[in-house]
Amino acid sequence: MRRHLAHFITLAATGSLPLVPPPAQAHWAARGAGHFHLGAELFLQMQGYTEFRFPQGQVTLRAGEALLMPPKLLHDEWVGGDAHGPFANLVIYADSQAVSCHIANEAQPQRPGNLYLESCQHPDAARIEGWLVDATQAPTQDTHGLWPVQQRALVLTALSGVSRLLDAPEQLVSHEPPLFAKLRMHIQNRLGDVDLTVASLAEAVGCSADYLSHLYSQHTGEHLWQVVLRLRLARAARLLKEDDSAVKEIAWCCGFASSSHFIRCFKQQFGTTPKVYRAQALVS
Repeated sequence: MRRHLAHFITLAATGSLPLVPPPAQAHWAARGAGHFHLGAELFLQMQGYTEFRFPQGQVTLRAGEALLMPPKLLHDEWVGGDAHGPFANLVIYADSQAVSCHIANEAQPQRPGNLYLESCQHPDAARIEGWLVDATQAPTQDTHGLWPVQQRALVLTALSGVSRLLDAPEQLVSHEPPLFAKLRMHIQNRLGDVDLTVASLAEAVGCSADYLSHLYSQHTGEHLWQVVLRLRLARAARLLKEDDSAVKEIAWCCGFASSSHFIRCFKQQFGTTPKVYRAQALVS
């Protein structure tokens, strides 16, 4: 993975890494297949192609190209090989606490899977998250045509930061089971999926639901489904602060089957209804 990451850093440093733009962003609550993240995600195509499908169009990423997925942009991924080899890409994501970098393969016909994943927690993860998000936010006016240069510089800085963190000597050695990092990625990718279950997560990471539940509780002291619910509610709370969409839309994109169930769970977690929570956030 480090060899591929170094290759894309070289391409970015020499101005030879094409950044394929996604289509004009629709509202995050637009209905459709796929998922979205609250942060930016960087796709680096190694071999084959990735076809990204959006509510408002589609984009194909070819070998040697990159696509920077803006936050809250719903997308679905369909993949395949070409004359030069099977599908493979490198995907980078960062949030305020951790950076993840994984190589994807064609695990099922035309669908990507996780071939190899590394994740590390580090204070600098928040800086990488910021660089990637900034690189998605083109100015409304670019009188001197400097935005493409600035965007490439931000992507290069983020890639270099990821490379440094993956081998940081101060990186703490994780004592958790290796499948937990893979599990977190699947949870984040499916938070908006009403059909997400412990059984489907167990299938995705290659074990039984009983084993996964027991292992997770044993190592964390928490029940896995409680963690999924907490993550869904944290996403909902952030969306309530950042957006004026209807509560029912936020409930849908956070994986709740009904608004009433969402409101009940939200009140149990935060002590107030989503509507009141939003109003309080606006005046704080």
